[in-house]
Amino acid sequence: MLKERLLTGLFAGTVVLAGLLFLNTMGTALMLGAVTLVGAFEWGLLMGADRKRALAFAALVALAEAASLFVPARVVGALALVWWVWAAIEVFVFRDRPTFVWRHRTMLGLAGLLILVPTWRGCVALKLANPTHPALLIGVLVLVWTADSAAYFGGRALGRRKLAPLVSPGKSVEGAAVGMMACSLASVLGSIWLGYPVATIAGAALLGVAVAAISVVGDLLESKAKRLAGVKDSGHWLPGHGGILDRIDAVTAAVPLFVLSVRYLGVR
Repeated sequence: MLKERLLTGLFAGTVVLAGLLFLNTMGTALMLGAVTLVGAFEWGLLMGADRKRALAFAALVALAEAASLFVPARVVGALALVWWVWAAIEVFVFRDRPTFVWRHRTMLGLAGLLILVPTWRGCVALKLANPTHPALLIGVLVLVWTADSAAYFGGRALGRRKLAPLVSPGKSVEGAAVGMMACSLASVLGSIWLGYPVATIAGAALLGVAVAAISVVGDLLESKAKRLAGVKDSGHWLPGHGGILDRIDAVTAAVPLFVLSVRYLGVR
């Protein structure tokens, strides 16, 4: 299982990174749009919709993504962060209990929009910041992957206390802490590599911790959605990983925060 997970992650990561590097902004937007629309279809199924209605929800997400281009990425990201604050309450306070969000399909649909549309819009903004050298866009993905991988292996080696046992029994406090430290270090190294001043590097360390922390919320929220839907994976597209949402859940929470945090670097 671990070998399959690693091979799938390596292949998918290579394809995505190649697309981000060699596609122009339109190509990148279309590639990432395809990813988020598959995620939207999966979210529709988690909402309890049939395949036809799940496809309709994906079409709604596509329209919302197109409309979001007329709104500054910072505004879209700020709206998303309001949702992610509530999502943290969902997983750490209400835990596996369904709140009003899960009792109404309209609210679940709105949640899906706030999860997926800001992710796509933020990624497009990060690509636009430097279309030929998208270091910021690749950087946020690397940070999330670093935090996720470090938390996974750190939890296996050191995990003792459960982080959210009623939502995701496999996650530990120790694993999350290792993920934050690794993400912070990666953020600092990235800032040094990009030639940012010391003050920015200090901020990068804090940004790495914040990205890792909010990515955990994204992961846990999807775990809660699957638990309430009674399924193990959001889909079966990626061997060893499940569905698209299973792979991008942490990214959906991290991107809006990252976009708002690096606005002084020219993200628009």
